[in-house]
Amino acid sequence: MSETLSSVFQSVGKGYGYDSVSAEATEFKEFKVKWRRSCGWIEFEISDYMKDAPSEAVKGLAEMIFSRLSGTRMDEYPKEMHDWITSDEFVKSKQKIFLDRSKNLTRSAIGEHIDLNESYKRLVEMGLVKYDKDVVISWTKRPNVKSIGHASVLMKVITISSALDSDKIPEFVPDYVLYHELLHLKKGFDPFGERHGTDFRTMESLFPKADEADQWLKKLRLVL
Repeated sequence: MSETLSSVFQSVGKGYGYDSVSAEATEFKEFKVKWRRSCGWIEFEISDYMKDAPSEAVKGLAEMIFSRLSGTRMDEYPKEMHDWITSDEFVKSKQKIFLDRSKNLTRSAIGEHIDLNESYKRLVEMGLVKYDKDVVISWTKRPNVKSIGHASVLMKVITISSALDSDKIPEFVPDYVLYHELLHLKKGFDPFGERHGTDFRTMESLFPKADEADQWLKKLRLVL
């Protein structure tokens, strides 16, 4: 796999004036690429989630990275790359790996006081979201307070902070946080777009008790 990465990145890199290019697969939790470079050479560490990607997808990734490094910004991923990392095949083959690398997850939607499966069910019944059997929802082991919700759009994994797993907090609060994260999945993979743009906020406001939930989060000094 590293040989394929290196050969593709070397081929693309030469077109951008690099004499020496290397690319190694690395076990990152998130899908990402790191690099270091100097005059004429560049070294990449690339997520091993790309280990079985089609060569055209790898080439698309290389083209995007080198173009950005050269100052020619792309507004979207090349089609071959985008299609691969948003495919059902990608989710099915990478989701478990991502979960195994996510050490602060209980791997369960059922907490001590709140069952997030029930939250999901209520959101579906209200017509706010559609049920997706491939989505994994989990509480955190330790109560994150800097970010009480997280959605991995590529892996279809939603994480909710156990700081909300309390019988002293109304159920509509974790419902709202879960809805917020599900909206990111609905929005889809859009690395160059606004994370919380106008369209996102408009959809978020459809939650019946959005303002009350926001007030509760402020009261608890929790950040969404």
